[in-house]
Amino acid sequence: MPEPETAPPPPKDDRLDAVIQAMRLMIETQNTHSQMLARLIELATPSEESPLEEALAGIAGALRDQTTALLQIGTTLDGLGAEVEAGVMRGLATALEPGDDGSQSEAGGETC
Repeated sequence: MPEPETAPPPPKDDRLDAVIQAMRLMIETQNTHSQMLARLIELATPSEESPLEEALAGIAGALRDQTTALLQIGTTLDGLGAEVEAGVMRGLATALEPGDDGSQSEAGGETC
């Protein structure tokens, strides 16, 4: 029995690269948050002078950056489902196209 033809894999999508980049930015932001929170714990101990306001401003900036990265991920993913569906349908259509392999006569027999 001949092997069924398979559709070639879809080309690498720029949207996937965008998601990967956004995830990297999010991880970097989370690492920054960890460092800032550790610094806040240090600053939370009573002292006469505390740069707490500056540290909180840094955290707020990092949160804004993270929000921007998450919004970019959402925008990228908005149309991804339809594109995946279309790719699957193209692959299915290609797989179901009649070929010269004689699979129709094997599967259903000859018609009169």
